[in-house]
Amino acid sequence: MAYSFTDVYRPPRTLLRINGLVIGLGLGLLLFLTPGTLLQGWGVLAGGPVWPARLAGALLVTLGVFWLLAASESVIGSTALVTTMLGHGLIAIVLLIAYLQRDLGALSPLGLLLLGAIFVLCLAGALLPLRYLRADYRRP
Repeated sequence: MAYSFTDVYRPPRTLLRINGLVIGLGLGLLLFLTPGTLLQGWGVLAGGPVWPARLAGALLVTLGVFWLLAASESVIGSTALVTTMLGHGLIAIVLLIAYLQRDLGALSPLGLLLLGAIFVLCLAGALLPLRYLRADYRRP
């Protein structure tokens, strides 16, 4: 969609595109396509079945495609905003709880840094759309 510099949805569009590519497609495809032994070597899996990581990857890819499609709408509706906030917020909560319970101890420092960046992106994705829920941003 072509939009001008006066587009009130520019910040959430940019964030949705970044998160759709990084978290959705990037991390999702990584979890979905990476062999289980490599995921265990990175400390992502502790052993056992690989299908939970594959399922999480598939769901992240789905969310990433949704975020990219929502960013291309002329007016980002409240349904897309609430879904965006919920998706980002839940991912941020899962990462925070995993960190506080010391479940990320097997990750390398680079892995912790990447998950920290993903946490910050998810936190921004959960909080930024709050101001756009007001009705006065709607176009006729």
